[in-house]
Amino acid sequence: MRSFDELSEAERLQRYERLARKALGVYGLDDAELHFLGQSVNIMFRVQTDDGRWALRICNPGRDHRILMRELLWLVALGRDTELAVPEPVITRSGELFRSVSMPGLSGFRACILFRWVKGQFAEELTTEHLRAMGRFAAQLHLHGSRFRWPEEFAPHPMGPDRIGENIPHELLCTHYAPEEIEQIRGTFPLIASAIDSLGRGTDVLGSVHGDLHQWNILFRNGDIGAIDFECVQSNYFAYDIATTFSYLNHRHDVDELRDAYCEGYEAVRPIPCDWNAHIPFLEMLRAFTMISWVLNTPRVRSGDWGQDVLASGLRKARALLELQ
Repeated sequence: MRSFDELSEAERLQRYERLARKALGVYGLDDAELHFLGQSVNIMFRVQTDDGRWALRICNPGRDHRILMRELLWLVALGRDTELAVPEPVITRSGELFRSVSMPGLSGFRACILFRWVKGQFAEELTTEHLRAMGRFAAQLHLHGSRFRWPEEFAPHPMGPDRIGENIPHELLCTHYAPEEIEQIRGTFPLIASAIDSLGRGTDVLGSVHGDLHQWNILFRNGDIGAIDFECVQSNYFAYDIATTFSYLNHRHDVDELRDAYCEGYEAVRPIPCDWNAHIPFLEMLRAFTMISWVLNTPRVRSGDWGQDVLASGLRKARALLELQ
């Protein structure tokens, strides 16, 4: 019998669809239409009936349920407390936020979550109006994140100077970088620690954040804005979300105008939680650590051109920070 990796793409999709059908049964959506959206870390389907549209996420086996609950609980609270367009989880007929499902031909149990569909379109080329709206959205999200508290059993350890670089230990860096390159990357650790230490630990600067708030997780619709993919929810500096947004825009010739528009939108809701020049470059490097770790831990991404670009970009960012000292 062929292993799953030896199957054709069509055969793999058939197995995922069977698993999705089984998962939809716990929501009473057995006869819904299924449309495959793609696979990144998870498998995603659009679910369609005459009554509505949803997104079904099928997680990888071994997904930490405590981390998953952290995401879902904040999304429930955002849906309850705000008007923000976010993917609210749908409760199963037995009252669960997700259901672990297995299927012959697929390894392990996989957590399956149904989300309410967030309407809108991605913007290929962001304008100052887009960035102004993104700033307002992020500020509203952070305003809630400054007050939200997880139950003790799900609460993450907040980011702080003592945690810099913990997601890319020396052994992991050795799988790709040369010794002198590793020294350069690790040389930024104390610089980042010093920068974020100067931010303090107050709820005005630190709280629940999206963790992956870039333009391909933002949807626009008739002047409204929504965000998807809260899987990287964490307790971090609000400036981390801001740095993530702009790490995708640094190649733009009008990046200063975009940044100013974002700040204008953000400050219409709450003060910017950092000093731009003193903190954002260091938070961008902290974001680069997350991307480096993900690429090095994901062979199919690491082997592609995009993954190689991420690893090279992280090294360039490290060298740029060191040159500033």
